[in-house]
Amino acid sequence: MNGSGAVGRLIVGLMVVALLAVALLGGCSSSPPTVTKTSNIAFESSNPALTTGVLDVYAPTKAGPWPVVVMFHAGPPLNKRDLSTHARRVADLGFVVFNATWGAGAPIPETYEQALPITSQAACAVEFARAHAAEYGGDPATTIVFGHGQGASSIAAMIAFAHPQASAGCLGSTTPDAIDALVTWDGDWLLQPTNIDWDRRLAADPKFLDGLTPLKHLAEHKDLKVVMLVSENTNVGDVNPDRPLPDSQAADAFFAPRDPSGDLRRQLEANGALADGNLDLGEAQGLLFSVLEAQGNPVSLDVLPGSTHISLGPEGWKVFLAAFPKAAQRD
Repeated sequence: MNGSGAVGRLIVGLMVVALLAVALLGGCSSSPPTVTKTSNIAFESSNPALTTGVLDVYAPTKAGPWPVVVMFHAGPPLNKRDLSTHARRVADLGFVVFNATWGAGAPIPETYEQALPITSQAACAVEFARAHAAEYGGDPATTIVFGHGQGASSIAAMIAFAHPQASAGCLGSTTPDAIDALVTWDGDWLLQPTNIDWDRRLAADPKFLDGLTPLKHLAEHKDLKVVMLVSENTNVGDVNPDRPLPDSQAADAFFAPRDPSGDLRRQLEANGALADGNLDLGEAQGLLFSVLEAQGNPVSLDVLPGSTHISLGPEGWKVFLAAFPKAAQRD
């Protein structure tokens, strides 16, 4: 009897140890998520000019209300997938992030009028985010737009400064409203049309630039907070090469449709940006910073160390993520 009792106690003890091990291992291997993702939500009912826009929502699992961020990727053929990691990591800081695809199915616009549906679709994504933010724990009273590359200059900044009308099939409001802050990463700005084909379109219709960048609207929003980020190395292979300006005639041809008053070129010359006969993405960022700072906007310009236009290194990530609390801070 004593032997069988000892065996029974041993078996029970082993079972307890096994259960504790399972519990401990389970606790280590399956920590609860801090962010949830809801995928492919349509923010338009229909859009005859473009593929109907969709977005993903990344929301903290903890109760909010959290500030809202709407993200726009670099130009097509890229899409929201290219900012999925960025969206998740920003949400983990305490933001509800709407990561939107824009411009899908759109041909390269030939005229100002053909560019409008693209910005209208993006404006719809912002108004949809405002309308539905509370469903995900967001507070639409603090709305930040972010863009990368063309998604910065032609989309996020257009929404922030030009206030385009949302598309007619928008499932949010079609009335644009002011945003609280703009965050840009390597916005193309003055350089956005860089090849001969774009130049031809600009020469034929100088108004075309107004559908690509909000340069003429900057002075209308001197109170808008702008957090600008620029990669340490913006020129990688064929991505964003320097714009050569080999002589005064070529420089004049480049600037004429972009800068009729000559103000931007004079500022670039004063900054020494044209001394080497090239105009690069970093210099275009510095130009916009100078314009916004001079007119009184609360603006900052931070370099993403160790980064390129298409990737963020460890130190670049730190600066990138710090931009969003900075943008959300009430001054």
